[in-house]
Amino acid sequence: MSCTDTAMSDYFDALQALLRDLREQEWDALRRAADVCAEAVAARGVIHVFDTGHLLSHEMICRTGGLVAYTPLRIAGTVDNTNPHRGAAAPSGEEADRRLVEWALSGGTLRRGDVLVMSSVSGTSALVVELTLAAQALGVTVVAVTAVRHSSRLPSGHSSGRRLHEIADVVLDDHADYGDSMIEVAGLGKRINPASGVTGAVLMWALNAGVVERLLARGVVPSVYTSVHLPDGRRQLAEVEERYRVEGR
Repeated sequence: MSCTDTAMSDYFDALQALLRDLREQEWDALRRAADVCAEAVAARGVIHVFDTGHLLSHEMICRTGGLVAYTPLRIAGTVDNTNPHRGAAAPSGEEADRRLVEWALSGGTLRRGDVLVMSSVSGTSALVVELTLAAQALGVTVVAVTAVRHSSRLPSGHSSGRRLHEIADVVLDDHADYGDSMIEVAGLGKRINPASGVTGAVLMWALNAGVVERLLARGVVPSVYTSVHLPDGRRQLAEVEERYRVEGR
C-alpha cells in the first residue's frame, strides 16, 4: 500500500496557519507580556516558569539565546503519615493543592515584582488556579500560556470555578483547538499532533525577543546564554552565570 504523505503536508499547512494567527492575534498580548517581563528583569526581578508537564519549563531554561533570568518553578512533595486514631487524614484534592502551594512559595524565591509564566493547556486544575492566585497575592505578575478555546469548554477543577485564562494578568493564547490535536488521518478516527507544544514555545521565544529588545532600549544588557559547544563556550557559560549571580539581570 502506497503512502501519499498527505498527513505530513496537512501538518505543515496547519502549523503555518497557526503561526500566522499567533502573530496577528497575540501581538498585543505579547507586547504587554514583554513590557512586564522587561520591567521585572530591569529591577533585578526573576521570570519564573511553571508548566504542567508539557514543554516550557525545559524549553526556556539554560537555552542558547535565552535569558539567564528564566527560573524553573517545580513543585513536588508528599507526606504519608496518617493515623485514624489520632484523626490525622491525608489532605486531598484542592486542600492538598493549597497546602502544597503554601509550602512551595514559603520555601521558594518568588518575590513581589517578579513574573510567573504559568503554562497549562487546559488551565483548569486546582493546582494551577491556586498557584496563580497565591502568586498574585504576593505581588507577582502572572503571564498565562494556555489554550483559551480548549479551556473554555472544560470545567474548572477549582472551587472558585475559574480557569487560568480568566485570572491571569496577561494571557498568551496558544490557539490550540478543543482537544489540542491538529490534523485528521483517514482511517484513524481521531486527530493527531498537538498544537500547544509548538505554539507555546513560539510564543515564549517571541516574548524572549521582545524582552531583550526592551531591556537594551533601557540601557540594560541582559545576561543571555550562548552555546557551550562553541569555542570557549564553557568559559563564557561560567562568566554569564557569574555575571547574573552578581548583577541579577
